[in-house]
Amino acid sequence: MWIALAAVAALSLITVLPRALLRRAQDGLAQRLLKEDARRYKLLTRGELAAGNHRRVPGVLGLAGDALEFRSLFGEEEILPTASIQKIVTGRRLSSGRQLIRLEVLRLTRADGEELEFVLTPASASAWRSHLGLWAVAERKAAMDLVSPGR
Repeated sequence: MWIALAAVAALSLITVLPRALLRRAQDGLAQRLLKEDARRYKLLTRGELAAGNHRRVPGVLGLAGDALEFRSLFGEEEILPTASIQKIVTGRRLSSGRQLIRLEVLRLTRADGEELEFVLTPASASAWRSHLGLWAVAERKAAMDLVSPGR
């Protein structure tokens, strides 16, 4: 009986502890970025860059001015200007077909067709849908306000 209890405790430590440490490190990275320039970010959340079928790079995803910025815990960085975003998709399935449980994906397609996928919590994904939706509406409105000569 004690062996089974010890095995369950060890298994829970192995699965829960790394996630908790990663979340803490992501929060620390976000705090450092906000200390540098808090007014720069309209939105800053924990996120993971999906880099392959089973590899996810932990970091933070921020909406800063006219670009999305991903900064990983390990120094990797992705910057995507909002002007080059062609398509925005959210859901529970990665482009590889892998189903996510209790997480969501934010998939951004660049104008050149390259996709970036970020794995987020449902609350973070909701905030991103809201902010990117407002951005898309503003972009459409700006495009509708343009006047072309001869029309």
